Amino acid sequence: MSTFWYGILGMLFVLYFALGGLDQGVAMLLPTIGGDADRRRALNAIGPMFLGNEVWIVGAIGVLVAAFPRLEGELFGAAYPVIVVTLMALLALNAAVQLRSRGRRRGLFDPLIAVSGLALALGWGLLLGTLLHGVPLTADGHVHGFPALRDPLVWGTALANVLLVLTHGAAFLTWRLDDGPLRERMRRRTARLAPAAAAVVLLVAGGWYVQSPASIRNPLIATLLTLAVAVAVVVAGLRPRWAFAATLVACALPVVAVASALYPGVLASTVDPGATVTVDDAAAGGDTLRLLAFGAAPLLPVLVAVQVSCWWLFRRRERVPTPLYW
Repeated sequence: MSTFWYGILGMLFVLYFALGGLDQGVAMLLPTIGGDADRRRALNAIGPMFLGNEVWIVGAIGVLVAAFPRLEGELFGAAYPVIVVTLMALLALNAAVQLRSRGRRRGLFDPLIAVSGLALALGWGLLLGTLLHGVPLTADGHVHGFPALRDPLVWGTALANVLLVLTHGAAFLTWRLDDGPLRERMRRRTARLAPAAAAVVLLVAGGWYVQSPASIRNPLIATLLTLAVAVAVVVAGLRPRWAFAATLVACALPVVAVASALYPGVLASTVDPGATVTVDDAAAGGDTLRLLAFGAAPLLPVLVAVQVSCWWLFRRRERVPTPLYW
């Protein structure tokens, strides 16, 4: 049962990284888009899906707290500053995007939107890097300090995630917007960002391979998945027709790569190998997991169906700026 819920947790984070990454990517690109009309077109392109994309992180955190309370407590303790900043950025992004067109000074919200998107992409990348690095977890279950946040490879992982998200946002706007100068600029931007993102992903993966922390138990699987990320993002730069699908895969795979690299561990200790937390160690009791299976699991297909319906209903390209969304 613990493995089943670990798979559900992974699926929710995969969906958030793939879909929530759109919100972050468009947010970071906003200051580079000149003119209020074009900025509104970019925000309207993501408008129908914006809140739906954010639902997945709510579900993921809910499953993490309910099904894996030990992992939630120790991971949050190991990366507390990152968690706080990421949470604040998530709230700021949602508020700023929705308040931007409620007054005359909408341009004042653009820097906040961009900074929030950047903080989110950095924050999630830092958490992935922290998981790969391991944390100073002792046998008594306490974490002492934040050494992972001083490791350049952890920050390199965060940079790779930022570049993936930026490429994802540019590819999405290329696919979503109607023909015009803005769409052409986003197409060129995707072509420039894609090779840079692929290069950084491969460089960071090589760094983890050389450092070879004890937390990485399945390096071959992780390497193959990382190569798949690089290939996907390169395809995004070469073939505009498939760019959005390629970046969707590229943003989702890092979650799978990190989880596969650590399995059956989920949080490795850098000071006491015996304190490493596995999937079974992190999971709640069997009764709790069975209750979740009956109470929460049936809601997941409903959420997926609503998300798919939303994308289908609003599948047409954004042609003109309107006040319908933002």
